[in-house]
Amino acid sequence: MTRRETNISKNLYLPILILVIVCFSQFIYLNSLSNQFAYDDEFTLVDNYFVKTWNNLPLLFSKDYFRYSGELSYRPIVTLSYFIDYTLWKLNPFGFHLTNTLLHTLNSVLLFFLLKRIFNCRATSFAATLIFICHPVLSEAVNAISYREDLLATTFFIGAFLLYMKTSKDEWSFSPAYFASVVCYLLGIFSKEMAITLPLLIFLYDLIFAKKQSLSYKLTRYYTGYILTTIFYLLMRFVVLHNPAESHVSYPESSIFVNFLTMSKVLVSYIKLFCVPVTLCADYVIPYSTSLFDTSFVVSLLFLVAVIVITYRLFFSSKILFFSVVWFFVSLLPVLNIVPIENIMAERYLCLPIIGFCMVIGNLLVQRHNKIGPFNNASITVILLVLILAIFSFKTMKQNTVWTDQTVLWTNTARISPKSFKAHNNLGNIYRNAGRLDEAIVELQYALSLYNDYIDAHNNLGVTYRKKGMLKEALWEYQRALQINPHYPYAHNNLGVLYAKSNYLDLAINEFNNAVANKPDYADAYNNLGATYIRKGLYEKAIQECLKAVKYNNRYIDAYYNLGTAYFNNKQLVQALEITKLVLSIDPNHRDAQELLNLIYEQKRLTEKR
Repeated sequence: MTRRETNISKNLYLPILILVIVCFSQFIYLNSLSNQFAYDDEFTLVDNYFVKTWNNLPLLFSKDYFRYSGELSYRPIVTLSYFIDYTLWKLNPFGFHLTNTLLHTLNSVLLFFLLKRIFNCRATSFAATLIFICHPVLSEAVNAISYREDLLATTFFIGAFLLYMKTSKDEWSFSPAYFASVVCYLLGIFSKEMAITLPLLIFLYDLIFAKKQSLSYKLTRYYTGYILTTIFYLLMRFVVLHNPAESHVSYPESSIFVNFLTMSKVLVSYIKLFCVPVTLCADYVIPYSTSLFDTSFVVSLLFLVAVIVITYRLFFSSKILFFSVVWFFVSLLPVLNIVPIENIMAERYLCLPIIGFCMVIGNLLVQRHNKIGPFNNASITVILLVLILAIFSFKTMKQNTVWTDQTVLWTNTARISPKSFKAHNNLGNIYRNAGRLDEAIVELQYALSLYNDYIDAHNNLGVTYRKKGMLKEALWEYQRALQINPHYPYAHNNLGVLYAKSNYLDLAINEFNNAVANKPDYADAYNNLGATYIRKGLYEKAIQECLKAVKYNNRYIDAYYNLGTAYFNNKQLVQALEITKLVLSIDPNHRDAQELLNLIYEQKRLTEKR
């Protein structure tokens, strides 16, 4: 082979590797594109008016963001991505899933370039990236649209780290890449707070690999930008745009001690998931440890001590392996419940920490030293890598099918994690919507037996009781939900529906007003309020409330019908005719609208005769 041919081959090598990464990542999640919305997607997207009009964009930068977006934390970049997706795809799940798979592909490409700089070895970087692509623990983040935040945070995190390494290679240069890195960091922490560990990881990287004398220089020249960005984020998050609801999240058993014991078990569980990702689950239930002599805690503690000892020894034998382990532990810090979070364990939390695991495996696999038996190390590397990729790929593609829809997801979750009250609550909702009311009651009652203060289950059980005609039982469940949280809008709305059915119209109106006061974009509550005003003969008020309902859901047939009815009763025949025709354009078989249309035409004829 000539020198020219060799150069051409080298030039093609990198594009081929990137092409393989892109194709492999898309192939792994190809069967996820046909999935429906699942998990919290209905709450975050389907029933969320906020992301369906660009008129709401300014609210991203106000305290109303939390009330309208449904987010507990301030994550405007994620919400912005929903705006874009809805504009492109409306409520077609395919488009949203496509965006998630593309983000995963982008993360994989960026990771390859980052690892290539860290390892200075294409083979190691390529192997680690392939493991990242197909590792099953990432399936939740890719499949759940409502947890895109983890994918986006990973995108900007890797991008920021890569740009920093580019700009800090020569400490006497100061390129625009640095500013791009800081901007990426800012976008990352406003996607999800997990990205806040970037400055610490950058510092540790420099501490481990860089010249010691350059650290003070970098502190003033490079680190300052990340520190100031972090301060800005913390001020925005906890002062300017703080969500009061975050203060209701507490430690397990409201005890720091119990939290420490329990999170030790969670940490070990994460390591187990990395190595043996067998029983993946959408909702993990980790029993709290309350004693230092708890067997599960003792075993977990001994395991962690062993990991720490090994990590310490790695510092002297392999700095790359040491940094890889450090990456895992540091990037996991935000989800170790140091600051209380809603879920103490979830697969989606591992999008960033798993990079450390992939770095370890990639580094261990690619050895180029002695021959072993009849095979050289390259042969063994290829065999082991292919085996790992095959097992992980099969598991991931199988796991994608678990996310087909809500029924499949929560049936599987309840089977794997029978103590998950969330799974049984969601199954109860699914059964109720399917008309299987007795089965729904069993599931919801079981959810409450697992967690008696589960407000959603009380509310959902009340709805199920009402559908069965068990009004007293329904009333008790709604009241119990409001005892737990007096500001819970769904219980207020459902209690209003119950009062309206019992002809306690003033009580119903009061509850509907409470519902919209706590959830200003609650279309159902506005519609119910409008319908109740119609029954009271207050047609002007009914029109106002129904207009709010269709504002927040422009395909809300019942609200349009009630609006048309209010217009008709208020003698506004032109408006009534227009709205009723709109209802029939959406649903030509709407019988009530057909009858209303006939009444409108009859009234118009009588008016013309006069």
